[in-house]
Amino acid sequence: MESEQILFTATKDYLKGVMNGKSTIPTKTWKAEYARLTAKRNALNQRYIALKEEVREAEQIRKSVYSILWQEQREHAPRGAQDMER
Repeated sequence: MESEQILFTATKDYLKGVMNGKSTIPTKTWKAEYARLTAKRNALNQRYIALKEEVREAEQIRKSVYSILWQEQREHAPRGAQDMER
């Protein structure tokens, strides 16, 4: 019961601040804000997907570079006793 009273009071205070003395709920304003925030979220999500793809490509390049370097290191490294005898 006490938690319901706290929620009621918090909601009442919030609405009082949002309403600014108006008697009707500003649904038009809220819908416009909702649409703006949804568009922003969608744009951020698209950017996230693009960045995720860039990271995947960069990781693939990094793996390829390390593979090439490792291969070159093996080719140029002495081969133990066989190389010393030559």
